[in-house]
Amino acid sequence: MSQDLWRRSGRKLKPYIPGKAIEEVKRELGLDEIIRLASNENPFGPSPKAVQAMQLALQESQLYPEPTGRELREKLAGIYQLAPDQFLVANGGDNVITLIGTAYINPGDEVIYCTPTFPAYRTITLLMEGIPVEIPVTEDYTYDLDGILASINENTKLIFICNPNNPTGTIIEEDKLEAFLKQIPSHVIVVLDEAYVEFINREGYRTGIDFVKEGYPVIFIRTFSKLYGLAGTRIGYVAGNEEYIEAIRAVREPFAANRMAQAGAIAALDDIEYKQKSLQENKREAEMLIKELSALGFSVTETHANFLFVDVKEDGMKLSDALMREGILIRPCAAWGLHTYVRITIGTAEQNKRLVNSLRKIGQKLPTS
Repeated sequence: MSQDLWRRSGRKLKPYIPGKAIEEVKRELGLDEIIRLASNENPFGPSPKAVQAMQLALQESQLYPEPTGRELREKLAGIYQLAPDQFLVANGGDNVITLIGTAYINPGDEVIYCTPTFPAYRTITLLMEGIPVEIPVTEDYTYDLDGILASINENTKLIFICNPNNPTGTIIEEDKLEAFLKQIPSHVIVVLDEAYVEFINREGYRTGIDFVKEGYPVIFIRTFSKLYGLAGTRIGYVAGNEEYIEAIRAVREPFAANRMAQAGAIAALDDIEYKQKSLQENKREAEMLIKELSALGFSVTETHANFLFVDVKEDGMKLSDALMREGILIRPCAAWGLHTYVRITIGTAEQNKRLVNSLRKIGQKLPTS
């Protein structure tokens, strides 16, 4: 089909390339087992309570789901002390980003974010014929808030801030974020993408919930794909003041989150013990991996997520390909223009041990700088 028939803005887009599928690698390389440390999934899977709830919901899968995610919204409202109508449930965080862009970006509107970051911000901006304004991250790979402020003008509509940032795992100091929010003009909305926020290990760290309650021009995105292990079900949500959410609700498809996903998310929120176990294991294994990778001569950025941003000091794609032949998938960062960097999901103790042993086996050890 000729591209002449395409939507004009669609011609500017490049398809998002996710981490390689386990099934694809097994078929290509003839391997029986693959460890995927490329997509920041929870290596322990979903909570048993979530699995049980989804199995029950599956028995009623002939029925459309409750269209607004009412029960889940009420659950979230009780946890975070907001109103149910301040939440909107959708088909994962990616879908939420698309809905936000559809609701707010007009042709010619400017959307600011830092790079490298999650590519969906650029995609939805171009699709809606907006103008991406890309600010490089700072030398320590954190969002450059001063650079963003300097780029705001009368055409600015949205600012996306990924916190913790993907692929770097860095966070913004909360006092700096609050000072930044105080300077945002009334015609601009700040979107805090907090897909990894549960992994921040700082007592009292203030997040989108706090800033919404305090009346800042903020909406925040969260997902059940990471900590809660429900990536395959596709469910996430956005929250903010009701006026902001009303615009997103207007463009949301009627059944944006399936019945099984909603049931699993509700049950996952109740399983506090499982959540704490996942966080504890992630912290312990992150510390181990940082130590081992540093000993191999790599540089690892301090992380506040369930993955590591690693400078391997040579071609990251080459390392990724070598590990793939060992049955281990990691994410090279070449797509972000970072050719010596890779992103590695923090796996189970056994998976991480295999990763380190494979790195030694394939001769990637470099002298410490």
